[in-house]
Amino acid sequence: MATVSMTKGAELAGVSKGTVSKALKSGRLSYAEKTDNGYLIDTSELFRVFPPKQKETVDESRSDTPDGNRETLINSGGLQREIELLREQLQDRDGVVSDLRQRLDKSEEERREAQARVIGLLTGPEAAESKRGFFGRLFGRSDD
Repeated sequence: MATVSMTKGAELAGVSKGTVSKALKSGRLSYAEKTDNGYLIDTSELFRVFPPKQKETVDESRSDTPDGNRETLINSGGLQREIELLREQLQDRDGVVSDLRQRLDKSEEERREAQARVIGLLTGPEAAESKRGFFGRLFGRSDD
């Protein structure tokens, strides 16, 4: 049973020291011993909570072979076509959105103009009638 410090454990697990500390305090990660210098954590317990990160290795000899590239090229060709189709769809949708936005702006402007005309009609005659006197309104005479 190998034990490591919190700092070394964080380094081995590929996480920050704060993450290990939070796991210890919450009880998710148990420690073997608490000393004046800090916690001693069992490596098996550490790797139970934080599985070790495996480094990705690239096999360059395989990627240089034409057989491996042929399948990749076929797949990438299909993916390229799919990307092109998706871009075309995106452009079409952008065109539709801009057209709808223009229509909305135009109808909003027309609505405002119609509303202004209605307000003008509603307020216009009252102002003219209020200038005439009682007998003028009664007998239909105008002061003009």
